[in-house]
Amino acid sequence: MMQILDAKMIDTKSGLETYLDIQKNVHVADLHIPTEDSPFFDIKIGIEYYRLIDQNYYDSQVNYFWIRIHPEMNTIALLEPEIQNIFSIKDVNERVATKKLIGEWLINTNAFKSSIKNLIEEKKSENVVTEKDIRETLRTIELLEKTLELKTEDILKAEVKKAS
Repeated sequence: MMQILDAKMIDTKSGLETYLDIQKNVHVADLHIPTEDSPFFDIKIGIEYYRLIDQNYYDSQVNYFWIRIHPEMNTIALLEPEIQNIFSIKDVNERVATKKLIGEWLINTNAFKSSIKNLIEEKKSENVVTEKDIRETLRTIELLEKTLELKTEDILKAEVKKAS
């Protein structure tokens, strides 16, 4: 049976970046729950893409970005990691296109949603013992569920800044 894949491309000065809605291409690389020192929920997303140069396959690469969400969902920012940054070496137009890719496409893909849902299931099946761990796990699950509710406009109006 033939399966149709959803894909997006960004034409950059270093080649045509091709992003596919495939489960193995999108993963949650890290997450931080709110603490007294940092009131934000940060989720680091890794996305593999394929680069085409002169219509030929060149390589695949995994790059990352953070979604920083205020627990009340009233502010969202996209953070650029120091290494393997999805926004790096891109000009202004390519950065805008990358942000649109995240907001208009990635957060709506089956791959993104499956990655978040799989992590929720992992968290639910963790063997937590202490009251503190139980609270942290429940809070993490709640925030991951909120991540599934992100809307295109949330991402498009988010500030893009360097992770600190």
